[in-house]
Formats: sequence, structure tokens, C-alpha cells
Amino acid sequence: MKTYNHTRDALIGLGYNPETIEIIADKNTYSESLEEADKQFLSFEDEANKLPWTQDHDFGALVLQHKAMSTANSEIKKHMLNKAIERAKWCAACATSGGEALARAKHMNELQQESYNSFEKGWQ
Repeated sequence: MKTYNHTRDALIGLGYNPETIEIIADKNTYSESLEEADKQFLSFEDEANKLPWTQDHDFGALVLQHKAMSTANSEIKKHMLNKAIERAKWCAACATSGGEALARAKHMNELQQESYNSFEKGWQ
């Protein structure tokens, strides 16, 4: 949560409004099907792609990770975590130096571990 808030504050400091993607992601947690979640994700991605990568994180991935924890639907949670992993991978792949890539890959690894713990080990 510390990284989430720190990154969010950095975006606000740069003049961006992170609430738009937070609202869309929140709606995604209430999706009743993957089809509905995918439709909402398209608008989420359009808005998230407008934000810069601050603090070596993609805020879109952080939002999806954060909001996924509040859904009771395991299928939607997995969908959101997978989309967060995709965004974090892209962020890491676009790094311009080795240290930057390692810093960005850390979030991707955290997301993959969270997904593994939730689904491979059995989500409670």
C-alpha cells in the first residue's frame, strides 16, 4: 500500500488525476463475467496508458493489484492480477537501463508471486 500511495501522490504532483482508473478498476471488481471485465478493462487501459511511469511502477498495474484484493469473485481477481502482470511486464521491458529494469521487474515478480499464492496454492 505504501508504494501505491507514494506512486499515486507522485502522479498528482505531476498534475495527473489517478482517480479515473481507480474508479474503472473498482467497477471491474463487481463484474459478473470475464466478458464484462474485459470490456471495462479496455477503457481502463486507455486511461492508464495516459499516465507516466513514476517510481519505477506502472500505476495501472498497482491499481489492478490493489482493487483485485477486494473482489470475492476468484475468476475476476485472477483476471485483474493477470492484467496487472501484463502491464508490469511491459513497464519493465521499456526500461532504458539495467538498474531501471531490475527495479521495474521487482513489481512484476511480486505480482506473479501474489497470483501464485492466490491460485496455485489455492485461494481461500
